[in-house]
Order: sequence, then structure tokens, then C-alpha cells
Amino acid sequence: MRKTSLFCRGRWLRLLSLVACAFLVSAASHSASAQEVTLREEQPIVITGEEVPSAYGAPPGLSRSRFSNTTQAYVLPPWAFFFGELFEGQGFRHGPPDYLFTQEIEMGLPYRFNVAAESQFERFNGGGGAQTVSLEARWALADWNKIPLNPTLFAEYKFGVGPIRHEEVPPPPGGGGEEEESGPPQIPNAYEVRLLLAQEFFGRVEWAMNWFFEKENTGDRGREWGFSQAAMTPVLLPNERLKIGIEMEYKNVTTKDTRGDAVNSFVLGPTVAWKPTAQTRLDISPLFGCTHDSPVADVFVAFSWLFGGERAEAEAPVSSRFRYYTDAAYSRSGKDSDKEMKQVAPPPCPDWYGDREWNVNLFGTYAFTNTEFAPNPSLVDIVQSTSEGGAVLGTYDHYIGGDHAWGGGGDVKYFFCRYVGLGVEGFALDASKPGFDIFEDPTVPIFVHRRINHDHTIGAVLGTLTLRYPIPCTRLSPYAWAGVGAIFGGGERDIVHTQGPPDAFAVHAQTDHFGAETKALGQFGAGLEFRVARHIGWTNDLSFGMIDGTKNNFGMFRSGLNLAF
Repeated sequence: MRKTSLFCRGRWLRLLSLVACAFLVSAASHSASAQEVTLREEQPIVITGEEVPSAYGAPPGLSRSRFSNTTQAYVLPPWAFFFGELFEGQGFRHGPPDYLFTQEIEMGLPYRFNVAAESQFERFNGGGGAQTVSLEARWALADWNKIPLNPTLFAEYKFGVGPIRHEEVPPPPGGGGEEEESGPPQIPNAYEVRLLLAQEFFGRVEWAMNWFFEKENTGDRGREWGFSQAAMTPVLLPNERLKIGIEMEYKNVTTKDTRGDAVNSFVLGPTVAWKPTAQTRLDISPLFGCTHDSPVADVFVAFSWLFGGERAEAEAPVSSRFRYYTDAAYSRSGKDSDKEMKQVAPPPCPDWYGDREWNVNLFGTYAFTNTEFAPNPSLVDIVQSTSEGGAVLGTYDHYIGGDHAWGGGGDVKYFFCRYVGLGVEGFALDASKPGFDIFEDPTVPIFVHRRINHDHTIGAVLGTLTLRYPIPCTRLSPYAWAGVGAIFGGGERDIVHTQGPPDAFAVHAQTDHFGAETKALGQFGAGLEFRVARHIGWTNDLSFGMIDGTKNNFGMFRSGLNLAF
């Protein structure tokens, strides 16, 4: 009986042991499987590519509008902004040098479009001032490397806003060199078209070439065509922070009187580009004349700043430009196909501009006139020319007076939707206008002639309409505005009346003084706002004011602090 019981008990123990082992094996297998699933769920692979500043796949150096000092290339990335300051100094074989200062701002748009605005100032032979204001547009025919040499079409229209200070083409023999009585003629409006070509070779050499044609609409109808090109390669510093190369420019210039005798200018020299920070670049190009018509030296210095957009950062090394595409290809190859792929959603963008908001802007301003400041230095000549039937007073602005004025102002705007606002603007300028006081009576005899200055404060009030476009996911908002109002405090006049023979020392002369006048004012302009914080912005813009005739028009730079509520 005991044997049988022991035998049965041993058999049941073995059976229970087998069941327990099977359960443990099953549990271990299930645990390992669950752990593998957990590992797969907890270890997703996220593929990220290095953010490289690129316009539609173009190399970074060819994605910043201005490739070199004389050559432009391709387009900007969408919603990227390019700001540049360019100095050009030309030294001639005869005569004083000519200095040109150019400011430009350019914005990249989708579908390979760019728009830009540019202003140019000149300093020549002791005089200077505004020369032209330009509007530009360009369009690339395809994404990078879809078409050989990546052609891009460029068009520009230039508005002449100052007098001609330096003629590119000398007047023909026997005429054409006289000045008008009211001073030198105004710079005519002109249009220009270009074909931009660009390519990268061997992963190290970047090349760009521009073919251009420009024609003036009026005046001597100057015509200019030619080409410029540059080739550059990175050296020494990492991330392509330093580049060296060669640059050249050829120009063929004629006027309506010299079509068969063109001025042929060809300059050639080295070029250096250095990026002190990720977004800024300094270009220096000392070019030297190679023909008799060329300047002895043509020196360019440009500082540029690229900001905004998704990829407006430092240029990456050539070896890493397409790292993202390489990683993406690796993931598609199936080597990690057993691992779960997860896409990480970017955080929401902050909203820097309100759909409805009040803006209070306080700004400083610099105004420059549209007329060359060159009053007649001889008061005796003023009397003489008046006695002969027409006073020669020289040239100067008839309302503001001098060639520039500093001031300040403010405006209040309400944006009743995200893109459109109405407001009131006011500004004041500390200006000075030349004048004279002349009295002559040959019977006494007495001849009093002295210069005076009309120091005055000019004020203006306008109602304005503002259009803006806050760029998504950025602090930037380009804007344009137009306004109509009144300007007061300027326009003093001094007029000499003479009686007697046409002789400065034998006539009766007397000056009548007329005080300030109030005139209608129209103003339009464009600029860019950068929001430092949600309710604080920094604004910079350029505008053009029109007051009763071209000799009163003026330009204005403004920079100020904007408070948004």
C-alpha cells in the first residue's frame, strides 16, 4: 500500500514539474517577445538632416543673391532676406575719383521668385547726393541643376532722383558739354535686363556670370551692355568662411551722339570673401583697368547680411551639403527596415504679430533732397543776371533748402486686420535754406549785398495706409505705405527786383523776402520690421516725398522703435 502510494506521489510530482517547466518556458518566451516589442516601441529611429542654407538645392554660396561684388547668381531661399551695403571707388587717369554707395534689400519668394529695392548715392568732385532708386525682380527657370548653368532672368527699373555729376561717356567734340542754366541735367530713368548663369564644378569651385543690357529712357539715351563673371573657391577656414577667386567686368557704353565710338571698359582683379559670422559676409575686390577707357582702379567693398528663411545660416562644408539626402537614401535602402520610423512634429511657431493691434512708432529720420545743392556763389552775378532779364540763383531745393536735414517723428496706426492698417504720421526736420539780402542805389551810391540763412523747422502731418505681410514663423514683416497730408515751415524765397540798365553796378536793386508756405505732401515708401519681442519692434524704411514740383521732392530714411498693443 505504501509502495503504491509513494509511486503515485512520485509520478504526480514529475508531472507537476513538467507542467511548471513548460509554463516557465512559455512565460520566458512571452516575456522576451514582449520585451522585444517594447524595445521596438521605445527605440524609434528619427532621421534628421543638417540644416544647410540652400535655395532649391543650390550650394550656399550661390544662394545669397550677390555672388561677388559685380556678379549676382540664382535666387534666395523662400522668405529669406538679403541686406547689402556696397562701396565702389573709381580712380581715373584724369580728373577726380568717383565714389558710389549702394544699399539694397532683397526678399526671396516661393516658386523661385525674388524682389528687391536699391538706392544709390554718389560723391564726386566735392558734391554728392542721391542718384537712383531701383526696383528689381528675378526668376530662376528651374530648381538647381535641373538645367545646365542654372539660368535666371533679372529685370530692373531705375528712377533718376538726382543730377548727373559724372558722365560715363565724354561729350562729342564741338558740343554737348554745356550745362543748363538751372544746373546739370537730371539722371534719366532707365531699365536693365540680365541673364544670370551659375554653376559649381568639382565640388570646390563656384562660378557665376552675368550678361546685361541697360538703356536710358530720356536725355542722351545712354546704352550699356556687357558681362561680369567671378570664380571662387574656399580656403583655410572651416565651413567655407574664407573664399578667394578672380573677378572681371566688361562694359560697352554709348550715347545717341556716340553710337559709333563706344567707351570700352574692362577691369580684372582678385576677390576675397570672408564670413565673420554665420549670417554676414565681407567682400573686397580691387579690380584694375585693362583698356584705355577703363578706370585705373575700380575698388569694391561690400558688407552683406542674410537672415530669415528656413535655411539662412552659415555655409556648410561641401562634403556635408547633401548629408540629408544621403541619410534619407540610407533609410530607404532597407538596412533598418525592421525598426519603426517615427516623425517628430516641430513645435508650433510663436505669433509675433496680432490680427488686430495698435502700433505706436517713434523714429529718427534723415531727409535728402532731389536737387543738387549748388547756389550761385556770386551775389553780384545774381544782380547782373536779374538786370539782364533772368536771375541765375544756382540750384537748391525750393522747399527744404539744403541738400539734407535731420529730424524725428512718430506715427500711430491701427491694424484692423493682420495685413492692413490706417494711421496718422507726423515728423519734423531741422533744415536750413540759403538766402540773400541785396539793396543797391547808384545815386547815393550804396550797394549792400550779404548772404543770410533761413534756419527753420519743417513739419508735416499725413494720413497713411499701411500694407504689411508678417512672414510665418519669423519675427520679420515687410511693409509698404502711402500717405497724403500737408507740410509747413519751409519754402522761404528771396527775390531781387532791378530797375535800370543791364549793369550790376548801375541799377536800382531791392530784395523782397517771402516767408514759409504750407504745401500739399504725398509720400510713399517701404521697409522692414523686426519684432524684438511680442510688443516691441524695430523698423527701418525708405520713402519718397512729393511737394509741388520736382525741385521740391525729397527722400527719407527712418529708423525707429515700434510698440504694439
